[in-house]
Amino acid sequence: MIRDPNLHPIEAVSSPPHILEGTTLSREDAGENHMRLVVFSQADGLKTVLLRKPRHGKGNALPDLFDEVELSLQRSKPPGLPFVKEHQVTAKRRELALDHKRFELASRLARLYLDNGRHLLEPESFASLLTSALTSLCRGGDIQVVYFKTLFVFASREGLPVKESWLASLEKADHSRVKGVLKNPVPAEGEEEVLPAALIDSLKDWLNGNTELRC
Repeated sequence: MIRDPNLHPIEAVSSPPHILEGTTLSREDAGENHMRLVVFSQADGLKTVLLRKPRHGKGNALPDLFDEVELSLQRSKPPGLPFVKEHQVTAKRRELALDHKRFELASRLARLYLDNGRHLLEPESFASLLTSALTSLCRGGDIQVVYFKTLFVFASREGLPVKESWLASLEKADHSRVKGVLKNPVPAEGEEEVLPAALIDSLKDWLNGNTELRC
């Protein structure tokens, strides 16, 4: 076989790893050696990846729920999940694990994103909303207000008429109270009741009954 001197052998070029930065919303075992993580990031929205468990205590600690992480991903062929080549926990939210009520509320927020965050068109604004909510919980913010504001803003950014329909249907006193809650910073836990639970239930019922948002 005669080789053309003008031709050069094709060298395999490996694509650079994809860097994923975001908040850990779910973690579960995937066999003996791997863990399945679901992360919400500004760039990619909701992303599921596989992480190899370290052996005999070697390597970085595994991410906990609500940790901020930086993952270096090895690209995989569809429909396989991408593998994590390297990982680093960039911030922990230990306060949530020390308070059952706050951890439970953070888990409800995670479920909101897990159930509704797969096809968000602009994940950046939703990522900042999630970060703000978790930070408020860690700093002692009123858990009812954190949940309500996150749910209301999430629905609004999804383009749902929560302001034009649900809020407009409230009685005058409730309407004013909700507008004040949305306008002002999250108050500290332990202050007088800022938002009745009935209003939160009303918003949830309206979203579940009139939109595709699940909460």
